[in-house]
Amino acid sequence: MRRHAHGAGVLLALTLAQAASAQNWRTVSSARQTQGNESALDVNVEYGAGRLRLSAAEQPFLYRLEARYDSDRFTPIMQYNADAGRLRVGMEGRGRTRGGGEQARMAVSLSRDVPMELKLQFGAGEADLDLGGLSLRNLQVSTGASETRISFDQPNRLPAEHVRFEAGAASLRVNGLGNARAARYSFQGGVGETTLDFSGDWNRSATASAELGIGSLTLRFPRNLGVRITKSSFLTSFDSSGMVKRGNAFYSRNWQTAPHKLSLDVSAALGSIQVEWTDR
Repeated sequence: MRRHAHGAGVLLALTLAQAASAQNWRTVSSARQTQGNESALDVNVEYGAGRLRLSAAEQPFLYRLEARYDSDRFTPIMQYNADAGRLRVGMEGRGRTRGGGEQARMAVSLSRDVPMELKLQFGAGEADLDLGGLSLRNLQVSTGASETRISFDQPNRLPAEHVRFEAGAASLRVNGLGNARAARYSFQGGVGETTLDFSGDWNRSATASAELGIGSLTLRFPRNLGVRITKSSFLTSFDSSGMVKRGNAFYSRNWQTAPHKLSLDVSAALGSIQVEWTDR
C-alpha cells in the first residue's frame, strides 16, 4: 500500500499552518482521479470528533478530501490500494482531548460511478452525509455522541443489499431512504432521537428492523408504500396513525394493493414510536 502515487491521475497537496496558541492546526487536501478500470471499491471513512461532510464527487475524481485538524490530537489517514480496490480516509485520534477553541473539520467526496461498499465510523460532533446519486452496494454508518443528518436526495445508482445505521447517544435523522433502493434496512440505537424517513423512488419491496434503547423513533413513510409493522416493546408508546391492526401486526390501508411493500420489525425498551405519512 503506497501513501503517495505518481502520474496525472493523482493530485496530492499538503499545506501546513501553525496557530498562535498551543494547538498546531494543519490543513490537508488529497484527491485522486479515476483511471477507468475501477470495478469496485471498499471505502472506510473514520473520524473521531469534529464536523464531517460527505457527498458525491464530480468527475473525474475517485475521491477528494479536505481537512483541518489539530496535529496534537489527530493524525490524517489517506490510504489507497488500487490493486485491492480499497480506500481508507479520515482522522485517527491521539494525544489528550482539549475542549473549546477551533473545531476540527473534514469534507470527503466519493465517485458516483464506481460501485462501492461504504463503511463510516463517526465519534462525536456533527455530521452531514449526502449519499444521493452514489453507487452503493452496502452501507454501514456508526455514530457515537453526535448529531448526524443523512440524506438520499437522488436514487442510488445500484440496487443496494443492506443499509445499516448504529447510533450511540445520538440525534440521527435519515431522509429519502427509499432512494437507497436497498433490499434490507436496519437501525440499532442506544439513547437519543431518531427519524427514519422512507420517502423516495421505490422500485422494489424490502425488509427493515429497528432496535431502540431509550429515546424516540419517528417513522415516516410515503403514502403509496405498503407498510407492515410488527413490534415488541416494554415501556414504549406507539402511535400507529393511518394503520390497521391485524393479529400481532399493523398494516397500512393500501397493503394489499401497493406496488412495493416494506415489512418492518421494531423493538424498543423505553420511549416512543410515532408513524407519519408523506405524499412522496
